[in-house]
Amino acid sequence: MARFPSSIPRNLRPSQSRRRHILLALLLLLFALAYFFHSSTTSSPSGTHGTEFTRLQHHMNAPLPVKARQQQQTKLTSNTSFDWSSVPYAYPPPQPLRQVPIGRPVSLPPVQHAFGPETPTARKKRESRREKVRQVFLKNWISYRERAWKKDALLPVSGGFKDQFSGWAATLVDSLDTLWIMGLRDEFDEAVEAVAGIDFGITKDGSGRVNIFETNIRYLGGLLAAYDLSGQEILLAKATELGDLLYAGFNTEKRMPVDFIDFEGAKTGQGLTVEESVVSASPGTLTLEMTRLSQVTGDMKYYDAVSRVMDVFESGQNLTRTPGLWPIYVSMARQDVVSGNQFGVAGCADSLYEYLPKMYALTGGLEARYESMSRAFLEAADKALVFRPMVPGNEDVLMIGTADVTVDGKEEMLLNPESEHLGCFVGGIYGLSGKLFRRPEWVESQGVKITNGCVYAYRAMPTGMMPERYNMVPCQSRDDEGCKWNEELWEREKRKRPEWKKHLPKGFTTAKDPRYILRPEAIESVFVMWRITGKPEFQEAAWDMFKAVSNGTETEFANAAVLDVTKAEYPLPKEDYMESFWLAETLKYFYLAFSPPDVISLDDFVLNTEAHPFRRPKKPRVDRPLKL
Repeated sequence: MARFPSSIPRNLRPSQSRRRHILLALLLLLFALAYFFHSSTTSSPSGTHGTEFTRLQHHMNAPLPVKARQQQQTKLTSNTSFDWSSVPYAYPPPQPLRQVPIGRPVSLPPVQHAFGPETPTARKKRESRREKVRQVFLKNWISYRERAWKKDALLPVSGGFKDQFSGWAATLVDSLDTLWIMGLRDEFDEAVEAVAGIDFGITKDGSGRVNIFETNIRYLGGLLAAYDLSGQEILLAKATELGDLLYAGFNTEKRMPVDFIDFEGAKTGQGLTVEESVVSASPGTLTLEMTRLSQVTGDMKYYDAVSRVMDVFESGQNLTRTPGLWPIYVSMARQDVVSGNQFGVAGCADSLYEYLPKMYALTGGLEARYESMSRAFLEAADKALVFRPMVPGNEDVLMIGTADVTVDGKEEMLLNPESEHLGCFVGGIYGLSGKLFRRPEWVESQGVKITNGCVYAYRAMPTGMMPERYNMVPCQSRDDEGCKWNEELWEREKRKRPEWKKHLPKGFTTAKDPRYILRPEAIESVFVMWRITGKPEFQEAAWDMFKAVSNGTETEFANAAVLDVTKAEYPLPKEDYMESFWLAETLKYFYLAFSPPDVISLDDFVLNTEAHPFRRPKKPRVDRPLKL
């Protein structure tokens, strides 16, 4: 039977073949609609086939209408008053420059759990939680936009602002990728326009010095990640300008970086003087950003500079008083990373260790030293720093302490069971390393338990927030028999601590620093362990933590650091300060903990210590012609 009116001329009627094509097209359309409906009610497994991240990329990166695009292009030219690439160095690098490893990639195992379909009920619950995180971020961003635009930090209590990181809009740059991940297209585009106007030729904080560590992780990391996600060339241009500025910090006699760049002195190229003593994290936390900059520009000078720094750490790693770990304080002036006797992987040292397995992933497993360095530090930290605390419920959790090696007479290593919020990243690093290096016991025996230890510290406090620093009683062993609650022992130990206070929960002998300053390290590991194990307990922990943090830190304008989390006396006393990492890291990790697993998949991205995601090259290479 004809499907069209007979009045249509026979020669214009569709042929039988054409009718089949139309029928096939209709079937394909019905299939596509069914697939779309299914994908809207279930989460896809992680990886490149995930639907949410694909939709997000289209929403954030699709071309603007022609008129709007033309208007934007007229604005997005870099504003800079000094060309850092033109500095004539007194101490140029040896030639030839080292190159980012290029070749057949190592077949690295998947990091993320193989997530299955999500029920409509579970999806609705997760999306509701995610949206609440997004609303908290938006409140903060709107206040920053209205009251502290292009300044380093919003003052969340008074509504003022502060410049303390050279005045280059730290909060704005640090938040770029969070805006992108949350799908805030208008806000992201406006922020990118503002970035084009940043002048890295002047500083505005009055110090005359540039902190290499903070500038690297917040600014350079933020620009590179936003470029990796959006592909906007102005972001790479600004990252390159900043990379050249940081590169000037290597203009020293032995090509070791300074801790603080003498801003005006660096412009002359006469050479800088390396400080005698610095915390190990400062020179050890440059590798990811500078390597990624070399990968996306093709200019090997950035990778070459940091590679030589890591030569020093590699050669000294097994010569210290705690082989596998470096002392907290090192001397890059003397290239001495061996002599100290204080060891830890938390404050002042943390990201040095964090970057070891992440560099292995970023270079596609082609730089083998990062695997051996990672394994050495993880084995040593487990023996010297990780302990099981004695707690009333006998929960099987682990904490991270520090260690001192006595040097009088016979050397002896002593555990100091003082834990820091900064150390909570270690759980996620054990998890990540356990997957990358095929050590599943690191995932369960260390990663899960250390992360749960930090969750325990949150839940134990009456405010639901963990203090900056605290002490607990270490058990003699990690097995259940060797770690049962002993009230008498706890009483004895707390009396030894002048910082102990009656209101502290059982199990804690101090809260030496009772603040919570909006830190991300605990939720970072909770997010990572959720993505690695797929265990729902981590999503539930993330929700408990978010509720406590968002409630306890809220102000009229944003969220602020809390002065004492050990007393539930609301409103909690607050400090008029909000670190840029609150938007760059903490809220991003909360948001990702409730996002489908294909959004910033750990198989596709490596996150720097400021939670900025860098793309893992699937076939390690550089993205531009090499500049040797």
